Amino acid sequence: MSDKLRGSNEKILYLLILLGIGTLFFIFNLSNISAIEPTFCAERTISGAWCQNVPENQIDTHFQQAATYCENTLFCKLGTCIDGNQGLCRPNVPQRVCEESEGTWREGNPQDFRECQLGCCFMGSSASFVTQTRCTSLASEYGINSSFRGDIRDQTICLASANPEERGACVLDDGFTKKCRMETRAGCQQVEKTNSELNITFYKGLLCSAGDLGTICGRSKETTCVEDRDEVYFLDTCGNLANIYDASKIEDSEYWGIIKNNSESCNPESNNAGSATCGNCNYISGSTCKAYDRSDSRTPNNPTYGDFVCADLSCKYKGQTYKHGEEWCGTSPGINNSLPGSEYYKLQCYYGEVTSVQCDSFRQTFCVEGEIGGYSTAFCSANLWQSCVYQTNKEDCEDIQERDCKWVEGLGLTLSTIHRDEEGRPYSLSSNGTLASGNGQGAACIPKYAPGFEFWDPESLTGEEGTIGTQLCLIANENCIVKFEKDVGDLITGGSWDCKENCHCAGLRYGQSIDDAKLNSLWANQRNNMCISLGDCGNKKNWYGIQGYNTSGVTVTTRVG
Repeated sequence: MSDKLRGSNEKILYLLILLGIGTLFFIFNLSNISAIEPTFCAERTISGAWCQNVPENQIDTHFQQAATYCENTLFCKLGTCIDGNQGLCRPNVPQRVCEESEGTWREGNPQDFRECQLGCCFMGSSASFVTQTRCTSLASEYGINSSFRGDIRDQTICLASANPEERGACVLDDGFTKKCRMETRAGCQQVEKTNSELNITFYKGLLCSAGDLGTICGRSKETTCVEDRDEVYFLDTCGNLANIYDASKIEDSEYWGIIKNNSESCNPESNNAGSATCGNCNYISGSTCKAYDRSDSRTPNNPTYGDFVCADLSCKYKGQTYKHGEEWCGTSPGINNSLPGSEYYKLQCYYGEVTSVQCDSFRQTFCVEGEIGGYSTAFCSANLWQSCVYQTNKEDCEDIQERDCKWVEGLGLTLSTIHRDEEGRPYSLSSNGTLASGNGQGAACIPKYAPGFEFWDPESLTGEEGTIGTQLCLIANENCIVKFEKDVGDLITGGSWDCKENCHCAGLRYGQSIDDAKLNSLWANQRNNMCISLGDCGNKKNWYGIQGYNTSGVTVTTRVG
């Protein structure tokens, strides 16, 4: 061997060729390679990792360690870590690692534990192969409803079952004939379970009458109504639902092959009430599927095919048209004058018929109209009349949050009030708008909607808690004494009596003769109107137009003294 070769690095590779044996030997000079460093199982490393096989200088000495591999130790034994909140099960996790993540550790594999059993979770139009707890957690996270099928134990079958409510043609093939049902995907899977001898296939979005399917079901001219749906539908020859009735599509292959929604059907912007050719009804817009009625003037046209049409749900009332669901107020005769027997009620239009709902008897509630989104609404509101007569100023009287009252004012002394001072004199309206003692214009706070009561029963006039507390009709009762005088000379000659006090109660001016007295004076009418406004009081007719009895108007008593 040459000196150059001999003087080279000792770590070179020597090749020895033994020609006689024909074998190659590789000989390494290992004189400068150090020994392999020993490995330990560290429960925790100085870098924060759990249960790792590392050199001794990487062990966190505050935790357990062993001079062996971790899989051979008890403190790093592997098992299943169960997250009870998320429904996740992780295999081959050390116990300490599981506990640090707030999981539950169990010795064994996930398939050994009930809470780790996988099934099919349906959420909306998707499916996931997860545990039941995980299914509930995901549904809560995304804010959607879910259902869990524990009997589906195969991921492929689960994913193929996504959107179980999706509709389509469920074809049953026995090798000779293809029958068909319109089903949901889940419904078709159920059919498959009970008919294992048949080849069953679900075709989403297709009708049983689709030509490509080759089923025994074809087109027909029959139609029907469906429970919980508004529209008129075609039927195929097998009795399955097809698309919405459209007379123009009777021979259309695509229309009889692919499921169409409302927006893809005839006249989607109309309610199609009374149409002979289109069954795209809309309950919100005022129509729904009904059997054709020749006597109904709202559906004058016989349907081109089938026996069902979109019936008009609107109503005609006193020359006005109301939409289905609208409500409005109605009143009995005499309600404006609060005549005895008159009442409030509301009317409503449902399925083309007008019906009435009476408010409480004796006008204890009254009808209020409103409007929401272009629709008329009405409701019976409590009549808060009880505290009206106690109010002595307009602001309190007309506080609609507290009571249903109105403030009325008279001219001069022609309208007295129902309030009196300590001497029994009626209050008058003062300059600041309140009632006080003194002469002047009268005023009163009276019910806006005069209540009724069983006026024929004396006990019904007796107030209870929250009412007036005395006989209601007597509150407005008032005597007005008119004084007339005659001169001494007139007593001999027979001259006239002249009015000297409260002349207005007799419809006279001061000094006017009694011969000119007007018994139906303005004062008398105003007092009677005040009685009427308090309820079923005063001199009036009932709602039917019959004059009441036991009433009295103005009486005149002559007394000379």
